[in-house]
Amino acid sequence: MTIGIRQRLGMLVGQVALLVSVPGLLSVASSSPIPREDGEDESAAKTEVPFQLCNDKLMIVKATIGPVKNVNMLLDTGTSPSAINQVIADRLNLRGKAGLLQTLNGTIQAQSVTLPPIQIGLLHADSITGVIQDLTFLERRLGISLGGIAGLDILSTGSFTIDYRRRKVVFGPIAASAKAIRFETQKPFLTIKAKIKGQEVRLLVDSGTPGLLVYHNRFRTAQEQLRVDPIASMSTASGMAHVRWLRAVVSLGSDNLGARNVAIADVDSDLQNDFDGLLGFATMGFSKVSFDFENGLFGWE
Repeated sequence: MTIGIRQRLGMLVGQVALLVSVPGLLSVASSSPIPREDGEDESAAKTEVPFQLCNDKLMIVKATIGPVKNVNMLLDTGTSPSAINQVIADRLNLRGKAGLLQTLNGTIQAQSVTLPPIQIGLLHADSITGVIQDLTFLERRLGISLGGIAGLDILSTGSFTIDYRRRKVVFGPIAASAKAIRFETQKPFLTIKAKIKGQEVRLLVDSGTPGLLVYHNRFRTAQEQLRVDPIASMSTASGMAHVRWLRAVVSLGSDNLGARNVAIADVDSDLQNDFDGLLGFATMGFSKVSFDFENGLFGWE
């Protein structure tokens, strides 16, 4: 599994460099409500955890890392492996195994480590292999302290719903919904199948991205249909790349979302990446998105 640092759109109030690996995924959509598995206990306990939405996209919750309570944790479905801040690692006397980490800006040294138990509401992750990362750059951009980044390797240990209207993450069983499509693969990342202007694309489901982005070498469109925004940019290995915008009809499964702004990144996606872009939520008009890992479903309202 290749690990790297992805930086989101700079025009969307700050570039956030997060750890990611490269998946090869494809999902199958359904046009009708997807039944739940027999025997599921719908009365199973749920817990709600409030979150702060920073920079209009990044979810910050309170968590416990080992014995350290009430720390800020960034939740990001587009990140794996999870990371803890160097400050927390020093406080807990954690020392990882040094190795090379491939990033967009080159190869750096990083420490792989078995993370201490991490608890967020009812979600409890133990013996997760993650990394120690200096998150000072991110803390400065957000203006808060951070204990770490909870990525998909932690979040996929239980189903949850992100309720943007109420600013809550609800951990626990998820009710069946007509607006749901299946994941092809749940690890190391999630992707879904969507259509943009009638073209089928594979999108990495990424709560750390505010909206919809596709790479220009993965999407066919006439140049005259694109609107150039001089403020928009994206960090790449060769420097900053421009981002252009397309207004296009987007659909997930049988649900037509209508016309949406699609960012077209003026950068080639690595051919080994089996996805064409990123799907975020905060600016897509979703009031809720759900991750049903028991049944392998992504849902939205």
